[in-house]
Amino acid sequence: MGKPMYRVERALNNNVLIVRGGSGEEEILVGRGIGFGVKAGGEIAPDDARIEKRFTLAAPENQERFRQLHMVVRPEVIGVTEEIIADAARQLGHALHEHIHVALADHIEAALTRLQGGLEIENPFLEEIRTLYPQMWNVAKVAAARIEAQFHLELPDSELGFLALHLQAAAQREPVTESVKITDGIRRALQALESKIGPIPRDSLEYARLVSHLRFAAQRVMKGEANENPLTDMIRERLPKSFASALEMTNALADSLGKPVPRDEAAYLAMHIARFLGERGKH
Repeated sequence: MGKPMYRVERALNNNVLIVRGGSGEEEILVGRGIGFGVKAGGEIAPDDARIEKRFTLAAPENQERFRQLHMVVRPEVIGVTEEIIADAARQLGHALHEHIHVALADHIEAALTRLQGGLEIENPFLEEIRTLYPQMWNVAKVAAARIEAQFHLELPDSELGFLALHLQAAAQREPVTESVKITDGIRRALQALESKIGPIPRDSLEYARLVSHLRFAAQRVMKGEANENPLTDMIRERLPKSFASALEMTNALADSLGKPVPRDEAAYLAMHIARFLGERGKH
């Protein structure tokens, strides 16, 4: 005997179905044309060739949130969200954390409501997001194109940034609040440095290197991972200006993360800053 047929709970659009399997487990199916003409209560074969992606929410709390989502978010928004998640999984080559099914749909609904009302929210992390997560920025562009085609509404870059943050958090399997903390910490650390040396060109290799270093430092701090630097005292002695600036940056980073940043991290950062300050250590 073949596998039991899926029973259709609801069709969100022509490409997305919510179904229930033989075991009673709810699944999300995504595939071109899979929902065309399908009604609730109908059936679809588990091996239907049109099925491109299947998603199951394993955590009971996420299952419950997904059920509640249908009471506050339009079906067409949930539908386009599932298409975006399937796109992202294909582009990244791996699955995203299941919390994205709720968090992203909720965000897109709120963003559409704002933009349709003529309200655009400034994204203070925009430049950092572009530099920190270039792959996710491209994924967000594809997501924005889907939303624009569905709702006939142009998304500004500020919204692309927010989409990228949600996708990045799900790709890293961390809460979006943690991605926001890291991005905000990097922005504040850069502000601390630029208050001394002036603006750093956002398209420069030096800026990209500095932001990348800050990102990995922040992730280590959030995970409680030590990054010991046996040369910390020597760097502090030989690059005093750079080390002092690095301490200001790590203090700003710590304020956002809510966790102390070790002096060893400041020492590594001082070596980057020395390039900007033109400070050369004694041989």
